[in-house]
Amino acid sequence: MQSRLRMLLLPALCLMLIACACSRRPTSTADVPRVISSSYVISVAPFTQPINASQLITGRIPEDQGRIADEQLPSLDRRLRNVLTADSKRQFKYIDAVDLSKDLTRFHSSEQPQALPLWIAYGKKQGAQLLLVPQILDWHERQGSTAGVTEPAHVRVEFFLINIANGSIMSRSVFEERQEGLVDNLMNVGAFFKRRGQWVTAEELTEDGMRKAVKDMGL
Repeated sequence: MQSRLRMLLLPALCLMLIACACSRRPTSTADVPRVISSSYVISVAPFTQPINASQLITGRIPEDQGRIADEQLPSLDRRLRNVLTADSKRQFKYIDAVDLSKDLTRFHSSEQPQALPLWIAYGKKQGAQLLLVPQILDWHERQGSTAGVTEPAHVRVEFFLINIANGSIMSRSVFEERQEGLVDNLMNVGAFFKRRGQWVTAEELTEDGMRKAVKDMGL
């Protein structure tokens, strides 16, 4: 009787172990920890916004792309510096916006991304080993206040970590969100309470993308 009971319990136990193992498996490559040697110095480029396909490192320009004002970009640079200081134990070298080469905006007319070689050349000019390139792909500011909106903030921000020596993209992090109210989507209850039930600005939304990038890229 006892041996028969053990035979019945054994398959159930195996299934439970398999289920637990599967539940711990990363759901995407972004969940797999990346280890970047501490011998590398990571240089951080200022935020930019590609506005045509040829200015892209990879990907595509969103339809009806929302533009961010040039004078708002330095505020994102400061916010990224604060996030990296708070969330990472690494040392970063921050490249001043005045050092951003004008050559990065000079492209041949093309519908294909062609910016990677220019960023590599830019990184070499700055003496970078690894270059973190943050870019705004889509930017729609909140219309309203923290209490209520007619249009919520919507951003798409991408981060590229480029190995300057071999000219490769080591990793990429993409964040896109259009804030939704709790009534519209109960699945975002965590984000709702994290933001204290308030409607945030596009810049505040972008900070969530910065923190995601730190985690995704192992910074």
